[in-house]
Amino acid sequence: MDRVIEFSFNNPLLIAALAVVLAAIIANEYMNFRRSRNAIDTTEATLLYNRDAAVFVDIRNENAYQSSHLPGAINIPMEHLDKQQDRLKRFKDRAIVVYCDRGQRTLKAVQALQAQGWSPVHQLRGGLDAWREASMPTEGRG
Repeated sequence: MDRVIEFSFNNPLLIAALAVVLAAIIANEYMNFRRSRNAIDTTEATLLYNRDAAVFVDIRNENAYQSSHLPGAINIPMEHLDKQQDRLKRFKDRAIVVYCDRGQRTLKAVQALQAQGWSPVHQLRGGLDAWREASMPTEGRG
């Protein structure tokens, strides 16, 4: 134990680097936990869509949406989510599944929709890429 303390005093930069790396790992794990809390996979999303008439909300830009999107999805780009929530009013009693390309931006959208009073709101784990990887159908030009 004395040698560890001596090493720590003799190498403060290494100890500081270790602390930064540990903090980054903990922050990353925390973000992964927050992301996965409302995340559902393609099978669960399909069940929600077929059984409960869930609504898919594509938060990508218009060009990406036109190129390819989930069946029946509504396009509300992330930057317009707070201004265009009235487009969701007719789906008030349905679950919402939010997605983007890889599922990395959806947590912010889920939180924004929940703050506006929408519930339940889910994010599609892996986004459109995971949907395609599961050989699920898409609509659009591509």
